[in-house]
Amino acid sequence: MRKPFWSLIANDRYKIGCTGQTVYILDLAGNELAKFKDMPYAYYSALHPGGDVAAIFSNIGLMAIYSLSELRLITKFRVSAVNNTQTDCIPCFSSDGKYLFHIEARKGDNLNSRLSVYSTTDYQLVFRLFEHDPQMVFTCMEFDEKTGYLFLLGYNRKADGNKFFVGKLKGQSLQDVRLVDEYIYDFYKSAIRIKQKGYTRKSFEASAFAPLNNIKTDNSSTDLGPFNQGYTLDDLKKMNLTLDRLWKETDL
Repeated sequence: MRKPFWSLIANDRYKIGCTGQTVYILDLAGNELAKFKDMPYAYYSALHPGGDVAAIFSNIGLMAIYSLSELRLITKFRVSAVNNTQTDCIPCFSSDGKYLFHIEARKGDNLNSRLSVYSTTDYQLVFRLFEHDPQMVFTCMEFDEKTGYLFLLGYNRKADGNKFFVGKLKGQSLQDVRLVDEYIYDFYKSAIRIKQKGYTRKSFEASAFAPLNNIKTDNSSTDLGPFNQGYTLDDLKKMNLTLDRLWKETDL
């Protein structure tokens, strides 16, 4: 019996499901076309906008690229400087399909702290950004299909507390940065990650939302910000939050 999917995403031809130990390629009806066990702890996937390639990230710091039409592994390579990163490092293809972006852990730092860009021609590294900025930590990213901008959610480590932000990547620099409230940051980070995993029940149960569904806030003195309200998986699907929306709704 197949294990529940941690992530299950789809385009107009295929579905890609990840259980952690196995990557499944399915047709839209859910019929299995192929399955791969090229690396353990493979939870996070992204689909190329051309529709024929999938990128899968494993928590042991590896990335695998699959051809969906040929049902084969194209390449597998190391992307993280540490081999035990236990963070949601969901890869992201650029809107034009030329590059694969990935937030990665640096050597000596298990936190996601650098942004790497790979060419989709040969999946070789093109450049790394923020490699030497230990105060900058990215936790989530998302391309806006209308503008083509990559939006990044993260925080700066400060002596007086972390400063949370959302900004746009323009060229090789982060611009139009807007500070966000910590609770709003946590809310969007959790919601975007669940969306990028395909709104699976497994991803929801492992998120910050699941433990809060039974909290009664009427007599609670704890300020949980947007988490004061219990949210279901269906609620999050209907909201369909984006980092572009967060950026637009945040004051300069």
